[in-house]
Amino acid sequence: MRHPSTGVRPARGLAWLGLLLAGCVSTEHQSRDWSTYEGPGAEYFQAEEIEFPNTPDPLEPVNRGSAMLNYGLLRWVIAPTARVYRFVLPRPVRSHLASAADNLRYPTRVLANLLQGKWHESTVETWRFAVNSTVGLAGLFDPAQRFGLHPYPEDFGQTFATWGWQKSPYLFLPFLGPSTIRDGLGEIPDALTYPPTYYSPSVYVLGYNSYSEHVDADLRAIHSTYDAYEPGRTVFSLQRLVDVEDFEWKEDQSGPTQTLSSIFLVPEDPDFGAEARTMRVAIPGSDQELPFSLWMQPKPAPILYVVPGMGGNRLSPSALALAEIGFARGHSVVAISNPTNFEFMVHGSSVPVPGFGPQDAHDLHVAMTAIDGMLADRYPGRLRERRIVGLSLGAYQALTIMAGGDGSTETGHAEGLLTFERCLAMNPPVDFEHALKQLDRFYNAPLALPPEERTERIDQIYSKVLYLSHGDLEPGEELPFTEMESQFLIGLAFRMDLQFMILQSADLDDTGMLLTPRSRWHKAPAFQEAAEYSFMEYVYAFLLPYYAQHAAGIGFDEAGARTLMERSALTSMTAGLRANPAVRVFTNANDFLLRPGDLEWLRSTLGERLTVFPDGGHLGNLYREYIRAEIGSTIAEEATE
Repeated sequence: MRHPSTGVRPARGLAWLGLLLAGCVSTEHQSRDWSTYEGPGAEYFQAEEIEFPNTPDPLEPVNRGSAMLNYGLLRWVIAPTARVYRFVLPRPVRSHLASAADNLRYPTRVLANLLQGKWHESTVETWRFAVNSTVGLAGLFDPAQRFGLHPYPEDFGQTFATWGWQKSPYLFLPFLGPSTIRDGLGEIPDALTYPPTYYSPSVYVLGYNSYSEHVDADLRAIHSTYDAYEPGRTVFSLQRLVDVEDFEWKEDQSGPTQTLSSIFLVPEDPDFGAEARTMRVAIPGSDQELPFSLWMQPKPAPILYVVPGMGGNRLSPSALALAEIGFARGHSVVAISNPTNFEFMVHGSSVPVPGFGPQDAHDLHVAMTAIDGMLADRYPGRLRERRIVGLSLGAYQALTIMAGGDGSTETGHAEGLLTFERCLAMNPPVDFEHALKQLDRFYNAPLALPPEERTERIDQIYSKVLYLSHGDLEPGEELPFTEMESQFLIGLAFRMDLQFMILQSADLDDTGMLLTPRSRWHKAPAFQEAAEYSFMEYVYAFLLPYYAQHAAGIGFDEAGARTLMERSALTSMTAGLRANPAVRVFTNANDFLLRPGDLEWLRSTLGERLTVFPDGGHLGNLYREYIRAEIGSTIAEEATE
């Protein structure tokens, strides 16, 4: 991945990659024509949709090969040595060293700004360099930020774009990371204007210092994603293509806007994830072994099972944050991927098409039972009460298990499945159909804009996100997005999860619904086709056809779709939830996944076992210190008899 202080990125290798350009062709994606379709769900297939962001990748096979090479370097060379490096060199020293490296990029930034005619930015960069080089002790500190002098990190690739070279094929450089042909050539003047270039050891020291800081997070991101190359390519391409400077920093205090603050739910200790032990368990009736993460207490303790939300992996920041809270409260902790995540789909699911709530919850229940049995055998006498905590869809699945709605009995003892003495479900959706429609509506929120303004406004949203990603956002900081912009970003994030789910499902059982050929080295066009499906289209094109063939009482018609939705709704499990005193639910009054009557249903069903916070949207307040404390104390409550 590209970072501002990784040192020089020489242009070696561009020649041989250029020779391969002629041999790499970008296959156009294929799409089904739904315009004359009159079957179940026709209204969804023919509705207008926002186009998913896509950039061509004619060099994809070569780029994926380079990405695999980089992955090997990160995993087998940088990661092991970086742990030693971080142990020897304290975090403040590493941070100041990175700041000094960034300060040395002044010649590149000021020249690039000048060549683009950005006189104000060039002046600010000069003042930043002067302040940080003197008051900041050769750039070891960044007092210029406190004086309101914010950086303008332009480079020569951006300069070439300003001069007219707007579009350029994506290029993943061996050992160096994401780039383009244009930006690769821009590395030559970038290197020539970077002082450490003229003293080679300093280049590698500064670059290694940067990589050592984020290598573990990079590897977790790679391991927790169906295909880390694709979203990485999309984000980088947007970052280099979108350059909008006149966006407005408006913000609303709406549920969707508050939801964006869910990005702050991360472990307090950045190294907590690295302390987990990755284990695998055999799943009954399958030849697969499901990975899970384990933090084991040295003495007998309750064990907490953590289930992330839609598409969530056990290594996701939110899952690690909950695991950290539980471990700090004296629990041994298991983090397991959600049944809608590629890892669980491949190794733990009994069906190739996730999305039917009771079935997904049952598969999750079976997996946790297998894990518990394995740990009980390996650590005799060390496991005490079993507890479960879930986020969003994971919260729904946890409640389904506690209510006996996953195909077991209301007491959860059928088939010898695990019984939990405590359950904390945070922001569960109550009605599946409403939740899916909301996510589709959010993604298409920009349709409310005049067509002639739509593209520019969406580019502005991307620009704000990318601009903020360069800074250090602090928890609690208000994010400068309007309600419409927030809705679109939420819908876009969930739509990316849906892409992964559709492609992984097709990998497991290719029904022929997807028409675009795909291979290990060439997937970009298939991603583009998968992005054309909304959540409701997924229900009718993938989920309903599967269960119409494999479940009694479900036909391929609107009645069958209605049956799927009704069986998935938490309201169908009212009796089981009301009767189980171990259930606790946290939710927010302005959670957009809840219908107007859902809060009243939760209150009447759970009574004092329900906690409703006044704001936070969907998961957007869980990072707050007092709610973290509330989560910890609720998890640690003594089991109710």
